[in-house]
Amino acid sequence: MREVEILEEKFCGVWGHLREEFLKAHNPEMYKSLSEKGELENYLRGYQTAYSNRAEKLAEELSAERGVNEELYKKDSLEWILESEKIQEEVKAKLAEEICR
Repeated sequence: MREVEILEEKFCGVWGHLREEFLKAHNPEMYKSLSEKGELENYLRGYQTAYSNRAEKLAEELSAERGVNEELYKKDSLEWILESEKIQEEVKAKLAEEICR
């Protein structure tokens, strides 16, 4: 069973998978309708594409605002790594909140 879940996650991506899980839990009628119409795949791919782009842009904006750039990397690579990880976590949390509405 876990292999199937992994394949499904790879199929629709992290953001698409998150939206799929949200629909299953909170809007099963919509999930069922999209599935029955054969539209679920495209719907989830749309979420994956849109939110992948948003994640990238948001991470770039936050990095620029906080000075997490090549200069910081050269000066203190550990600090750059720590700050980059914080930004990624912040991006994931913000977008996950949006997707799960």
